[in-house]
Formats: sequence, structure tokens, C-alpha cells
Amino acid sequence: MDELIQEIEAKLSEIPYIDEMMGINGIGLKTVSCFIAEVGDIRRFDNPKQLQKLAGYAIVADSSGQAQGRKLHQP
Repeated sequence: MDELIQEIEAKLSEIPYIDEMMGINGIGLKTVSCFIAEVGDIRRFDNPKQLQKLAGYAIVADSSGQAQGRKLHQP
């Protein structure tokens, strides 16, 4: 298991923005490696909304004219 963790750390160290991701409180090696494995290179997205859409969360405004709110819209 230790060997696998070392291999994952070595691969992640090749990614330019990994230090910023690992610097987020509560985010560790497992979370970052799973995120990168699922999403790939986040630089391919022009804005955060594209990443939200990939995750299945398209946040849209929901208003009836009298009340305004926000809801999650599942595509």
C-alpha cells in the first residue's frame, strides 16, 4: 500500500496545479487523486460552470415573478 501511495504522489507531482489543490484545507491525496482521475486536466475547462455541468450540477435561477430563488437543475 505504501508503494502505491508513493507512486500516486509521484504522478500527482507532475501536474502543475496540484500544489494549489493540496493546499485546500480538508483536501488530501486520496481526494485529489480521485478528482483528477475522474475529471482529468481541469485546465481544459474555460470556466467553473463547465465543471459544474460535468458533475451534473447546472445551477440556474428559478423565479415565478413574485418570488426568486435558486435551484439545482439536473440535465
